[in-house]
Amino acid sequence: MLEQIKIDSFKLRLPRANVTFVDSKFSAEYQKIYTGTGEIDDYINLDRNKVDITNGITTRIAVVHSMDSEGGGEYVVFQINAKQLEKKYFEGINRNNIKLIYNYFMSFKIVFCEYSVFLNGLISDIDLCFDFNITREGMQETNQKIYEKVLPYCYKYVSKPFRKKTNTGLQFNDRAKATPSKPYCKLYHKTTELETQSEIFAKYYLTNQEYQDLGRFEYTLKNSSHKRYLKLHYQALDDFLKLQKKIIEHFFFNGIKAYTMATEIIREYKDVSPTDRLLLEMMNRLIARGSDKQNLYTSLNIFDSPQEKSRMKKKLLNLLENVDDKSRLISNEESMQMLRILRLEI
Repeated sequence: MLEQIKIDSFKLRLPRANVTFVDSKFSAEYQKIYTGTGEIDDYINLDRNKVDITNGITTRIAVVHSMDSEGGGEYVVFQINAKQLEKKYFEGINRNNIKLIYNYFMSFKIVFCEYSVFLNGLISDIDLCFDFNITREGMQETNQKIYEKVLPYCYKYVSKPFRKKTNTGLQFNDRAKATPSKPYCKLYHKTTELETQSEIFAKYYLTNQEYQDLGRFEYTLKNSSHKRYLKLHYQALDDFLKLQKKIIEHFFFNGIKAYTMATEIIREYKDVSPTDRLLLEMMNRLIARGSDKQNLYTSLNIFDSPQEKSRMKKKLLNLLENVDDKSRLISNEESMQMLRILRLEI
């Protein structure tokens, strides 16, 4: 599902009293026995964390003590991610497929809870994502453009764009250090990530699916402080799944803007001489600064007469055949499209 905000992962907490332990060893005491000597370790451990890695899908269930309105108590925590949807991975987690996630966890027979209890669990540490078409090269160029517009005092939060064999991208802040006003966000090339870091998962579940030239933007809604800062009203998983799309869009697309300076993407040039030489020189300069064809066409808006506009459009098309760097124009067009998709005016 392209160009739609989706839930990629989150943490779900259920009160221990609402969950039945199916696996008798889960959260039970145990001691280590050294097989070489038969010696028993005096230290008593608790099996409070179960981890399963199957076909590239990591699943965690744990028991933790967490603070709540009554002072604190035990909770069962599920680490939930969209890969647990298997072949429906690109749908993201939503109201229509959340029961698949529930069934996935119950299938391990470690714990059991009613579906209604699962939906009423407390949700936190939510990763939202947004996929769009972009080549690896186009993303590299766009990431550089965004980085060049980072506010001077924000360089301490934003590292230089990374270009590795395993991926290319741009990260804003650190997950652990993120704050409500400076959230953790990341741009990266999803296709490259699937091919180099999640190849096992892709092999098992995405074989017949198209995911070439795919970029992704991720935004983390960290905790209750972040929620209050954004004036969001939800507690349970079911509440979050019912949030209106426009509410999520408002803060999601402002993530990168918290670190960058805004300027106009579309620039108008008035009182420009119509000579071909001057137009060509101007176009070359604009292309060098990142403009694409759509940007160049906006200059036609200075003409009020449809006839004049049509005539000058033909001239513009002819001049575009003589620009110094056509390959850069194509690259700019892809880059500008990505910026528009992300609602960025830089």
